[in-house]
Amino acid sequence: MKTAPASALRNMLWVASLYLAMGIPYNVINGTSVRMFKSLGFADSQITVAVGSIGIAWSLKPLWAAFLDMYRTKKFFVLTMELLCGFLFAAIAMAVSEPGFFQIAIALLWVAAFASSTQDICADGIYLTALDKPGQARLAGLQGAFWVLGKVLATGLLISVLFKLQASQGWSEQLMWRNVMLSCAAAMGLLAAYHVFMLPSGSISQRPDNAAQVWREFLATATTFFHKRAFWGMIAFVFLYRLGEGLILMEGQLFLQGSKEQGGLGLSAGQVSDIDAVYGTLASIAGGLLGGAFAGKLGLRRSLWILGLSLNIPHFTFLLMGHYAAAGQGMDYNAIVALVSIEKFGYGFGMVGNMIYLMQQLAPGRSTMTHYAFATALMNLVLVPTAMISGPLAEWLGFSTFFLVVMFASVPSILAAWRAPFPQRDEETKSLLEAGAGGAQVTVDDPSRLTAVEQQVQAIAGRASMFAMLGILTLLIVDAKVLGSLQGAEPGGGLTQLLVLLALLLPKAFFARRSFGLAAEAARIAKAAGETHYLGNARGAKIATWISAAASLAVLIFCAQRLFGG
Repeated sequence: MKTAPASALRNMLWVASLYLAMGIPYNVINGTSVRMFKSLGFADSQITVAVGSIGIAWSLKPLWAAFLDMYRTKKFFVLTMELLCGFLFAAIAMAVSEPGFFQIAIALLWVAAFASSTQDICADGIYLTALDKPGQARLAGLQGAFWVLGKVLATGLLISVLFKLQASQGWSEQLMWRNVMLSCAAAMGLLAAYHVFMLPSGSISQRPDNAAQVWREFLATATTFFHKRAFWGMIAFVFLYRLGEGLILMEGQLFLQGSKEQGGLGLSAGQVSDIDAVYGTLASIAGGLLGGAFAGKLGLRRSLWILGLSLNIPHFTFLLMGHYAAAGQGMDYNAIVALVSIEKFGYGFGMVGNMIYLMQQLAPGRSTMTHYAFATALMNLVLVPTAMISGPLAEWLGFSTFFLVVMFASVPSILAAWRAPFPQRDEETKSLLEAGAGGAQVTVDDPSRLTAVEQQVQAIAGRASMFAMLGILTLLIVDAKVLGSLQGAEPGGGLTQLLVLLALLLPKAFFARRSFGLAAEAARIAKAAGETHYLGNARGAKIATWISAAASLAVLIFCAQRLFGG
């Protein structure tokens, strides 16, 4: 009788520490490092381009997730990645006063990002395989709370405490940030040591025989992701819903810490940390809880547009603060706290709609977990170019005008929420899930429910969509990184970048040709048979390819003008 309570307590302890260990490195990379670079005098454009691009690491993790089951245990990878993150944070601390620190730190943060994303994969795997479903449900709140605590520690408490020590001890900025990074490294080391004894190993349902098997299974699962009806409407929602938020996510914090001469509010790193990681975190948690209750009460179809408004309208608080800062009037600290908290509350309230939509509309099927991973990876990937461009755009326009642009960028986000498709109808999906054998999620797109013609159009339109998506991913990952490398380059430079973009035209042309050809074939078959469910996917693939081609051409022209017109 004593075993069950002891086991339950042990589960609570390792779940809490595991997600605390996941929250620290993610927020050190995406939050603490931003404030560190700002305090050490680096430009906003330099910071957002470099740190923003690192987000690619979390977006690409579905590509290697399945390969981790080939060797050792999930616990082994979690411990290894925790120690590696600690070592890398310590290395950044030691390099603070070195020449070329920014480049050294960014390189180390890139490695830490891949380590953190790998840790996330295996930690989630332990949670899903070491706990039964009732246990997973019971500890879901604890899981989220301790991830947030990781953020509070990494971007708030440690910086705030050490900032106060800096004032009393007379530390230099370099010494203060060295101590911050060493504290984060020590925390990861202590958590790894604790997990040696407390963390379960996690199970593997079937260990792959070789990499070829993993790759075949991955491609088979990935292909079905493009078979969902209204696919491009749902992808448009994923790409647009966080557009305005993506611009303000990193630059908003830099504005708070920016000097008054540059149009910022002139707060210290410690004050910004208190606002963001303490008041802002509490506000976003409260918003998330109320947003979840609101969506549950009203239903996602009826509440999504309201959640979209809640996510975007509070960006007005930064427009107001930017206006006051530009006028040189300054702003009371308590007023700043209140306005930032309002924005964070709206973020928490509105983000609920994003996550529920992915879970209920884009992910369901026979590979729900994998498709949800794809959906969240795309969602995070869209934040990479917006975060990267936010710094240069704010420097060019000034904070006040930049936040006005953010408000205009929020309009497509609201439209995406208003017009989001709902192919998985609640009543229909419920009956299908109940009918699924062995708990399989048999949705409206399952081949077992389609006619032969529908299956044919679904498969061909899905392939067209896959090639269109490859073109978009090339644009978001490679083109964005090439543009980012131009930041800080001398006018007239950029020959290497231009050559890379020209070389990319060949694979892009191949993707476009395949997408157009397959879309035309799918449309021909669908029209002849009167099939309508997947005809939209073929049309969407063509539209997405045209948009991707236009964006690629714009990037190429920009790079050429910089080189030859510089």
